[in-house]
Amino acid sequence: MSDNHPLTRYVQMYFKDHLICKRSMSRCTILSYRDAIKLFLQFASKRAKKPVIKLKVTDITEQIVLDFLSYIETARGNSIQTRNHRLTILRQFFTFVSLQDPFLSEYCRRIVDIPSKRGALLPEITYLEKDELQAIFDVIDTRTKLGKRDYALLLFMYNTGARVQETTGLRSSWISFEEPYLVEIIGKGRKRRRCPIWETTAQLLKQVIVDRDGLVGTEAHVFLNRSGQPLGRFGISNIIGKYCIKAASVMPSLKTKTVTPHTIRHTTAMHLLKSGVEINVIRSWLGHAYLKTTHRYVEIDLALKQEALKSCELGNARSVIPSWQASPGILAWLESL
Repeated sequence: MSDNHPLTRYVQMYFKDHLICKRSMSRCTILSYRDAIKLFLQFASKRAKKPVIKLKVTDITEQIVLDFLSYIETARGNSIQTRNHRLTILRQFFTFVSLQDPFLSEYCRRIVDIPSKRGALLPEITYLEKDELQAIFDVIDTRTKLGKRDYALLLFMYNTGARVQETTGLRSSWISFEEPYLVEIIGKGRKRRRCPIWETTAQLLKQVIVDRDGLVGTEAHVFLNRSGQPLGRFGISNIIGKYCIKAASVMPSLKTKTVTPHTIRHTTAMHLLKSGVEINVIRSWLGHAYLKTTHRYVEIDLALKQEALKSCELGNARSVIPSWQASPGILAWLESL
């Protein structure tokens, strides 16, 4: 009976019919799922002592999955977070398989019920202070076409907090060059959101497009490389890295930071938060699916405020209580907030 359940058939159905057609996942997400399942199939093939093409769903046991998770932690040196991410992808895949054939439900349930591992640490959020960001903009030579493109690119990313894949896919027709200045962004899961942009951002983007194509409002990509092809994520990373190195000569603090496209996104979020923008507005601005994702910026901001508060404590300042301090317990109360 197991001959009727080749694993490769379900893999093809999962990607073609489910992820692409039904869920409309972005290319980057699909590639992430592909890499995880490909790695698992290679591991399972060795454990089952079968070529991948001959693997059956019933060959995949709970123990094989557990051994795979241990393998990517120990042999490949992946973090607990990456381990749990791979497990989530496998859970979703085997949930899909179980819905295709009730006979396979019990096999799949044992895998779906494997718990995530505790102790996963979220990656540290790195962001730029305003003077650091300004130093990067100041070293861009806007007298050249590439300089104008790079300036508009970084200003767009900072203005909108767009992810790198959202930036690479930006089209001319998605930008409103008249008041109110807006841009439509297609994010994860093909979800669309509209983001306000500054007039300066709109005019710089328009100038880049007109200088290159002579008109706006087309479906052409906004940001192109030297070959006239859409800029990729690595191209944008290289641009940011190049200007950070140049700016570090006048802003030494940049030497201690690893600045990536996502750093610009974090910078947008932190600057909005410090400007008093409400957290739900920031969530909508960045296109976060869950408020808890946005709340990480609040935790960082509170930690910074606590550090600033410590510097004002009596032990770190004057030993005499100033006349303006009506209640000696107010700092402790603020600390507890």
